[in-house]
Amino acid sequence: MGRESVMLTPAESNEVMEAFKQFDKNDKGYLTRIEVQSAIEDLTNQTFSMDHVEILYSEFDKDENGKVDIPEFKTMIKYLRSTGAVKKKRSSIGIDDLGSFNAFGKSLGSLGTYGNHRSSDQDLAMSLVLSNAVKASQQDSNEMLKRIAKEIYPVRDMLCIQDDAIFKDMDNEEDEQDNMHRSMALDFNDLFGDEFDSWNDFDEEEEKEPVNTMDPDFESAFPASDMRCLALVSHNGMKKTMREFVVANKNLLKKFRLTGTNSTMTMLKEVFKDEAPGSIVYGPSCASGPLGGDAELVAYMVSGKIGGCIFFQDPMSPHPHRADIDCLVRQALVHNVVMAETPSSALMICTTLRQALIGRGKPELMPSFFFSLQSPTVEAYKKQQKAVVDAQKAAANGAAAVEDKVVAEEMVYKAKVTRASVFYGA
Repeated sequence: MGRESVMLTPAESNEVMEAFKQFDKNDKGYLTRIEVQSAIEDLTNQTFSMDHVEILYSEFDKDENGKVDIPEFKTMIKYLRSTGAVKKKRSSIGIDDLGSFNAFGKSLGSLGTYGNHRSSDQDLAMSLVLSNAVKASQQDSNEMLKRIAKEIYPVRDMLCIQDDAIFKDMDNEEDEQDNMHRSMALDFNDLFGDEFDSWNDFDEEEEKEPVNTMDPDFESAFPASDMRCLALVSHNGMKKTMREFVVANKNLLKKFRLTGTNSTMTMLKEVFKDEAPGSIVYGPSCASGPLGGDAELVAYMVSGKIGGCIFFQDPMSPHPHRADIDCLVRQALVHNVVMAETPSSALMICTTLRQALIGRGKPELMPSFFFSLQSPTVEAYKKQQKAVVDAQKAAANGAAAVEDKVVAEEMVYKAKVTRASVFYGA
């Protein structure tokens, strides 16, 4: 069906908004189950039982908090409309209406629709309509996941996208509490079937690689020499991930002057070894992190030589130079420098950097590569520091004034004593 095919028109969206506001008692910003029931009955002129509402909640209460907010309500209505339940207000919906919804409509239409069967038939008909709406929503969500997964498949290892088929093959007697902590976001087997297997075959054939559509080559609007450095740093446990990140984004990264700690700089030169001599601009190479490399990067950052930093930290290991790590991250905050500390955030930043460099360029998207910035709190801190210094100066000046006054008084006193001694001595 596609999400585009079930979009609400502006007029329909306004109608849904008005219904939401009407039944949102006390302007809470959400609808309860009873309020949802009243709202959809008002919009459709149909009767909905609480069982029907539960069917809708199972799919459209996305955060599972028992409340339906405006986006969730709009989504609910647009899928109800897509199945025909909300096309227009009408007297009732019965079994005969299901012919356009699914194959059950024709067979159910032969059942009795009069007498005592009318109410139960209508209830069943509405349940089937709502089930169709839920299925349409689930299908669109699945298609969206497929599109996303296909695009990010080349960087799947860097993102650690989980494949729950791995866990399905594990011993079923494994502790359920352990399974609760497993992330099973995507199952490539279920999403792509044979296509997934063909992608895996690419990994086994050196001459073939999945096409990475996320990193097309392009001509940069600005030379690397006109921009501040992009620093790349990674802990030992994240070295492999950093290399995968560089390989997946090499066409973008080679547009920058690159700096980093020693091992990362060595890796960069290996990855870009086939590039034309001089086409890759390298900044200063720092020492290993525990030997002061992070501190060196802090110095470059404070002096305005670094515009962005991609820092893949290992959250599962202790680090003897934790103070240096914290200092690097803190100075990125102080100087308002672009900082990515996870592969997923680095990918998002890369998207912005591409937009900033492609074509005529949009340098306003990456100001820290051209200007010295600072946190909005720095100015207040500077004022506080100035107040402290001024107070110290005032106190020192006051003490000096008091001391001068005491000295002057002592001199006057001594002069008086001298004069008295001379007078009485005479």
